[in-house]
Amino acid sequence: MFRKKSVKGDPHTEYPCTIRFLDDSEPIQLTFKKETPGQILYDQVCSKLNLVEKDYFGLRYVDPEKQRHWLDPLKSAYKQMKGVNPPVLCFRVKFYPSEPMKLHEEITRYYMFLQLRRDLHHGRLLCSQTDANLLAAYIVQSEVGDYDVEDHPIGYVSEFKMLPKQNPKMEEEIMKNHKTLVGQVPAEAEANFLRKACTLDTYGVDPHQVKDQKGTQLYLGVTHQGIMTFHGSRRTQLFKWGQIRRIAYEGKMFIVHVNVAEKQQPIGYKCQTVAACKYLWRCAVEQQLFFTLQNSSNPPKVRSGGSLFARGSKYRFSGRCQNEAYQASDSIKRDEPNFARSSSLPNFARRVDGKHPMKNMSLHIEPVKEDKKKYNENPVDVPGHSSVAASKVEILQKGPHVHAPLASQEEVIIEDIKPQSTATVETSAPCKENGGIPTLVIGDSFELSQAYEPEISVLETGGDISPKPSLDDQIKELEEQWDRIKSEPNHVSPLESTPAKPQNAANKTESGNPSGALKKPAGISCCRILLYTFFFVFLTLTVLTVVLLNSNIEHPLVTELHEHFAFVIPVRDYIQDRVHSVFQS
Repeated sequence: MFRKKSVKGDPHTEYPCTIRFLDDSEPIQLTFKKETPGQILYDQVCSKLNLVEKDYFGLRYVDPEKQRHWLDPLKSAYKQMKGVNPPVLCFRVKFYPSEPMKLHEEITRYYMFLQLRRDLHHGRLLCSQTDANLLAAYIVQSEVGDYDVEDHPIGYVSEFKMLPKQNPKMEEEIMKNHKTLVGQVPAEAEANFLRKACTLDTYGVDPHQVKDQKGTQLYLGVTHQGIMTFHGSRRTQLFKWGQIRRIAYEGKMFIVHVNVAEKQQPIGYKCQTVAACKYLWRCAVEQQLFFTLQNSSNPPKVRSGGSLFARGSKYRFSGRCQNEAYQASDSIKRDEPNFARSSSLPNFARRVDGKHPMKNMSLHIEPVKEDKKKYNENPVDVPGHSSVAASKVEILQKGPHVHAPLASQEEVIIEDIKPQSTATVETSAPCKENGGIPTLVIGDSFELSQAYEPEISVLETGGDISPKPSLDDQIKELEEQWDRIKSEPNHVSPLESTPAKPQNAANKTESGNPSGALKKPAGISCCRILLYTFFFVFLTLTVLTVVLLNSNIEHPLVTELHEHFAFVIPVRDYIQDRVHSVFQS
């Protein structure tokens, strides 16, 4: 009666979490309570960074199933990160603005530059070799300043890891470009980097692995333009936001309803897991609302993913849209904040000795400290458009329920059409898989200089989301390990040795859940609960019926029950006779 209240259910208990940043600087530790919404946690991070234009960024984490999620600002951070051990959040760009130079403050543009630098390094910002070398030169100019023969010997560019498959030939071209950027201060070099990056077709692409109807692996990206897919070295599809009528998902199937020739055509892509499909659907809906809404005063509610045995997902947009974010940026009145740029290579300190004039400087550049952490990337963060008429918001409303065909590489190719050119529509014989939907081809597809293969094998938290190896690969790996063990001089056969009990197993049992981990309570799925409920209801009704049939209660309902189940009485009498005969014998 006077039991002590459990600490687990105490709403005042504080839970720690780690926040990582774009410049790979020293992470910070924050705490939150059980009912703390994600917005409070995000505001604390932005306050730490002195960031005002925070509509474009977010906090991302990875769940125990290696699935990434954006922290929802409206929901409890504790409920969202249940089971995440250790709880780590990464500060990343969530919405890539269509015109990054409209960002008012230089510190905001700098964080955007850091994100795009990561994208370039890990192959998400893929472009032609010429453009890649120029972008890399802007990075070097921002890092070390003007080229100097004494400070920058031959091969100095190789110290910077900026491109996915960087080689000496690329580094030579980067050095030539770097020599032409004399006089550009870091702010100018980063601004030129942003101007160039936002014109690329892969700008803002956070790749999602999907498959078409033939099982071919594609990469699907959601940007300010719309939804696009990449296969090999080609951008095979681009569905602009004005063409998309509805976005939905059913199980592992991600479905885009495209408006073509006044008809709604559903195109489907198969994701790796249901969780990945739901994450893709949420990202697509969120990006569409951010870039197409005129204002966020009354955003539409979006639902999808419901079925007989699964609860559907719903999403309501929160925060400001891009149009409102641009207007808010114009109204910022504070002075430009001072901040220190991080250096990926501490040994290459920026020259500030007056040899080269640092013109148009809008901030104070602090000398690079020697104890700065080395810039060490992780492949995945692994990952005129500002206003639309209010009537177009209805593109997210629920349309007719149809089964979408899987998209194939040749099925739908919708690309940017230049004003001078005219669109040509060709129809071909309907495929068996798509239920008679004609093939539509508009314009030519964009082709990259190399295959679009972003690195998505290592998570920000150090985990691994690479596809599981096949059974043959696992057997081969075990055989190689066994050969290495047999070749050791002190090898002992496992049949002769006695396996020792792992020491950390006992420690794990005694210590329980590590400090800081958000333990996920065990539960039962909705389907299993429903089946158990049906079973117990059926069992209860059966027992009640048997009791009433064998009772002598005089009631109209019981009498009617006897009449309806009169065929059971002979069976009951036969069973009773057999039981009596057995006991008498």
